Amino acid sequence: MAVILLVVWALGFGVWDILRAKSDITAAKNAATKIIDGRDSLLTSQGRASAAVQLHSMHSAAYSADLRLKGSAPLTVLSWIPFVNRQVNGLRDAVSDVDETAAQGQRLLASATAAADASHGTYVDLPTLKSLNEQVHASRLALHGRVRSASGLVGPIKSARISINHQLRVLNGLLKNADSALTFAQPFLGSTGPRTYFVAGLNNSEMRDQGMVLSWAILKVNGGHFEMSHSSTVGTISLRKPAVVLTDKGTKTVFGPLEPTRIWQSVNAVGDFRTSSKWMMAMYAAARGEHVDGVLGIDVVTLQNILRVTGPVRIPNTKPAINSANVASLILHDLYVKYPAGAQQQGRRDEISAIAQAAVTKMKRGGFDSAVLIKALAKSTGGRHLLFYDANSTNEANIIKFGASGALTSHSGNVIHTSIQSGVAAKLDWFMHETLKYDIRVNSEGTAFITTTITLNNTAPPHPKPSYAFGPDNTNTHIAGEYIARIYQWLPANAESPAAVKEEGLTLTRTVVHVPAHQANVAVLQAVIKNAVKDGALSFTFIPQGTIRSIPVTVTLHSDVSLNGPGTITWSGANTKTVTWSANR
Repeated sequence: MAVILLVVWALGFGVWDILRAKSDITAAKNAATKIIDGRDSLLTSQGRASAAVQLHSMHSAAYSADLRLKGSAPLTVLSWIPFVNRQVNGLRDAVSDVDETAAQGQRLLASATAAADASHGTYVDLPTLKSLNEQVHASRLALHGRVRSASGLVGPIKSARISINHQLRVLNGLLKNADSALTFAQPFLGSTGPRTYFVAGLNNSEMRDQGMVLSWAILKVNGGHFEMSHSSTVGTISLRKPAVVLTDKGTKTVFGPLEPTRIWQSVNAVGDFRTSSKWMMAMYAAARGEHVDGVLGIDVVTLQNILRVTGPVRIPNTKPAINSANVASLILHDLYVKYPAGAQQQGRRDEISAIAQAAVTKMKRGGFDSAVLIKALAKSTGGRHLLFYDANSTNEANIIKFGASGALTSHSGNVIHTSIQSGVAAKLDWFMHETLKYDIRVNSEGTAFITTTITLNNTAPPHPKPSYAFGPDNTNTHIAGEYIARIYQWLPANAESPAAVKEEGLTLTRTVVHVPAHQANVAVLQAVIKNAVKDGALSFTFIPQGTIRSIPVTVTLHSDVSLNGPGTITWSGANTKTVTWSANR
């Protein structure tokens, strides 16, 4: 009878303690929701100040609920009962995890605010950046063990645990990438001494894998300060002979005729930016006798993102202000139309250099929150529009970790990278709109049969007059406006495909498609990957191409093996995406 009475008392007052803690938990949840919904405001000093208040409220509420539940005698009594014990401890753990997350959020925000406030223009304060890096690392360690099993939990407690685990995994992933990025950023910005980087200007309307290299500059950094030289055409560093001898048999077979280690416009026809960066460093050394510590690849999308932060710029000979809305059309189309063929070398490229220099000058003046610029640059790396290579192996390893290396072979699982490149000397990539569809069929033996359908729509006006922009080049085509697509697809090393070659540790297959002006055409590639299902899971990592417009992707899976996951999934194609299907267990 005494035991029964004790349990009844514990149930009654335990529920009461839970209900009292519930109001605190609700307050913490509301504060967290405000922060998440208004996360873009974190990019301003006022927004960070507001978030600090909300995080304080969240921490106070969660801390109060945590103390209430841990100090509850009725819940302690209930924890003696099997099964109920699991629910009580599960509830206490959930509230404790929310409390710890809020506390870490406060520390992260304080460190981020200090770093943003101390940095300005083309200067990044390294001491506060180091402190932020240390806090990110510490918070990652503090939250890593907070993902807990939901086994044995029921009802709302189980739902809460699953939700908290999901958010913690997302947060831990973000902290992991931030840790790698900040670890790299310090030596990149000269914390260990002066560094020099070759800046390759990537042109999306003359497409290679990451955009044709038409211009270059030198970036010098030291002690958090960075300075970029005036941009110049690659014609000023042309070479008479290759700077590097191609040793990879597949690379030599497929890309050798383009002379990628002599001709700058061909240097990044290969898919892996690390390979083309090593070539660029050797080519620059051969042309100027100067050595650099790494390479930055910057395309027009990155310039768009920078101008969104700095605001518009003005240059001579161009009346309207150049902003994020018109810079792409200006560089990738209007200037090609503005200047005749003979004046392209001087007029158009001088204007492009002036735009880049104006943007750098405006960055120096500051007047914007450095956190906004960092977000803009981070957004650029996700779509392979801003790429880094560092000759220092430790730095390069960190670049790979936070996904800004442009590497194809460092990803776990099965990698697929489809690249559409211009095979005609015209400026037609501006008019091209493409879609990618992957049909994956898995048989009972775990072999994957992949059919890739590439739809290419050439929106150039019908029957255009011959010109510098529309061609023809009278070599590969004699029809103005006709686009020739050289399509390359990199697949896992164990993939098999008709006429495929092994290239830089991957399987490379290819085809060529002609697309007349104002018409569409379709290309189809097929491949087989044996033993694609490993340890009961099928996983593919789709790496995008840095085109001016993201290429939409659709993946459809048909499987003879029971796999849990999307039957069909579609996304914008703007970022690298890993899709995984797991077997029933």
